[in-house]
Amino acid sequence: MYDSGVKLVNDYTIIHSGLPSDNKTRNAHGVAICLDQTAAKVWKDSGSEWEAISERILKIRLKCSPIHMTVISIYAPVNPSNNLMADACDKFYEDLQETVNKISKEDMVVIMGDYNARVEEKQTNVCQCIGPFTVDKD
Repeated sequence: MYDSGVKLVNDYTIIHSGLPSDNKTRNAHGVAICLDQTAAKVWKDSGSEWEAISERILKIRLKCSPIHMTVISIYAPVNPSNNLMADACDKFYEDLQETVNKISKEDMVVIMGDYNARVEEKQTNVCQCIGPFTVDKD
């Protein structure tokens, strides 16, 4: 289904998920998490737990002290401008929510990656955690 796996490249462990190589086009998607030697040791000592949810979502779990951590790498679709893209966008967010719902409530959750946010003109009266560039125009 997905071209996913774990590869050692020099001193880095790369966990990845994407479309199979026979299905790749310029529009292919993929995600990865790159661990240095220290993080890779923690991940391996934690049981090397990872899951390729899709070509856009990848999850790993690190058993840390004092709290375990689940890291989700994402490559979000661009906000839809037509119904075909809207279905793909909805599927992505449904898969992401389902992934988050399955994580232990005791874990710290980090979601990182490319959210494909559009940056437009500066806005006022916007929550500072989002930032002033939140307009989405078609």
